[in-house]
Parts: sequence; C-alpha cells; structure tokens
Amino acid sequence: MLSTAHESGGFTLTELLVSMAVLTVIVFTVGQLFNSATNVTTAGNKRMDADADARPLMDRLSIDMGQMLKRTDLDYYVKDPAATQPGNDQISFFSAVPGYYPGTGSASPLSLVAYRVSGQHQLERLGKGLVWTGVSASDMPVVFLPMRIASTWPAATNSTSDSDYEPIAKQVFRFEYHYLLRNGTLSATPWNPAAGSTAVAGFKDVAAISALVATIDQRSRVLLTSAQLSTLSDRLVDFSNSFGPGELPTRWQAALDSTTDMPRSSIAAIRIYERYIYIAPK
Repeated sequence: MLSTAHESGGFTLTELLVSMAVLTVIVFTVGQLFNSATNVTTAGNKRMDADADARPLMDRLSIDMGQMLKRTDLDYYVKDPAATQPGNDQISFFSAVPGYYPGTGSASPLSLVAYRVSGQHQLERLGKGLVWTGVSASDMPVVFLPMRIASTWPAATNSTSDSDYEPIAKQVFRFEYHYLLRNGTLSATPWNPAAGSTAVAGFKDVAAISALVATIDQRSRVLLTSAQLSTLSDRLVDFSNSFGPGELPTRWQAALDSTTDMPRSSIAAIRIYERYIYIAPK
C-alpha cells in the first residue's frame, strides 16, 4: 500500500513568522546601537569643538596678561567699583606682544590689547601695535596717566568698531573675570582696600585673574536666536565678592540646568571653562 503523505522542502507559515520577528528584532537592535554610537560621536565632536575654541583663547589670554606692562603711571581699563561692567566684561591693557601696526612709523614691541564680546555673541581681541613716541603725528604710542585708554582708543573700552579687532573665540558668548588678591581673597576690585590701596597701581595687589567663559558650538547655536543668546548671557550671573572658590561656574551651570524655555539640545551643549592666569609681581 502506497502512502499519500510527502515531505515538504519549504518553511511553514509559523517558521516564516518567527524568522521575520527575529530579523526585525536584530534590525531594531542594530539600529539602536548605531543611533547610540552616532549620539555619542556627535556629543564628543561638540565637546571637542568647544575645547578647540576655549583652550587657545585661554592660552592667548595667558600670554597677553603674562606680558602685561605693570606700572603705576599706566592706565588700565578693567572692572572695578567705578565700572562694575554688568553682563559681559571688557578689559584693555598694554602688553609686550606684537599687534597690527600702522603702515608708517617705527613699530615698538608693545601693543594695546583688549577683549570683549561682540554684538554677534563672539569673543574678539584687539591687538593694536604701537609706535615709538615721536615717530608719528597721528599714530599714538603708549599713553601715561593722566591720559586714559578710553579717550585715546575708545573702541578698547566700548562697543564701537575698530579694524584691529578680530574674532578669537567664535563660540564664546559669555565672558566674565575677577581677581585673586595676594592676600588669598577673591574680589571684583583689582586692589586691596584693607591694605590701604585705592587704585590698580600696576596690579600690585593681584596674584591672578580668573577668566570664565561659556561656549556653544555652531551646530547647537543655530537653534537659538540672537535674542535667546542674550537672554542666556544675562542668566549667567556676574561675580560677587560674596562668592567662594568655584561658586561662579557652579551658579552658571545651575542656571543652564534650570533653563526650560529653549531647545534642550542646545542648552546641554553649552560648556563652561575657567582658568586662573597668574600675574607676576612687578
């Protein structure tokens, strides 16, 4: 008697459904792993972009301030009780570094250096090379008190334009500094009233300047308007004499963490950097 049963060489419907389910799980898992790797890589690239902007800035600040002329008969445009500079700070001083020199006259080894945040929310640096006294009727040399930087080079102390300014940190939108006095206290004043000082006097009371910046990479910045960047900058508080060491960056981070009215991906990409730049005694 012959059997009518025969063996099939194909898959059953159940086997096909199981195979498709397994394949779907594998594809989903691989996709999740790929997305996670992409997110990690993107975050890493943003962090490297911020580092690549902030570190050269801090290095340049260190060079400029390390070569700063420290004399009691020179003017400095700095934050002090008469100019508290709410919001982004500005600083200008004379330094023994090269700059952009005029086309005529004998160039000196000195420059007027200034730092400020521009209207485009970028930190820019002025490096105005100075000529020797008496070699030019129009280009100014170093000025001594009672002559002031503000009256001779207004752009070094305000927001007016000057062709010798150039962006030095395009990702920096907030710039703040304060002083570490030689008695070990942090201060918004570049002299020690307790020691009887009443003026900068060549930074004789200052042991270091703490520079603090907030950066946002270009890919995250495009999600914010100029007005939102201004609002963010205002939320990052100014230094106060009541603050202890490390308190200012902590307050900045807390302000960012509590920001809920802007794209979270952009806020999370903001980095804060601080460096103490030591000032050698004159």
